[in-house]
Amino acid sequence: MQYVIFTIIAQAAYSASDVMRKLIMHGRPFDFGLLRSVPFLFSFVIAIAGFVLQLYVLRNFELSKTIIILATTAIILSALLGMIFFNEKISIYGWIGVVLAVAAIVFTHIK
Repeated sequence: MQYVIFTIIAQAAYSASDVMRKLIMHGRPFDFGLLRSVPFLFSFVIAIAGFVLQLYVLRNFELSKTIIILATTAIILSALLGMIFFNEKISIYGWIGVVLAVAAIVFTHIK
């Protein structure tokens, strides 16, 4: 169970860093100076922390379950964070997809 939690935390770090970068870039044109800004670099530190945690999980947990949990958590967090930070709307089909993603985690852990 701890590896499931660590995998979710790793994806949460990836998703948080994605939100940070999108917020930082909001209304700004892309240029290479942006890549040197402190907030942008900090977002990469968060992503690297998630990557290190993911490596730890991959070393000790099944690959097939790890990737399913990462992908499913990305789907769920992307939907929620998009709604919270960017006022994105999710259709009924989007919600059905989120529910199916949660079901994927449940089904992969049934013995």
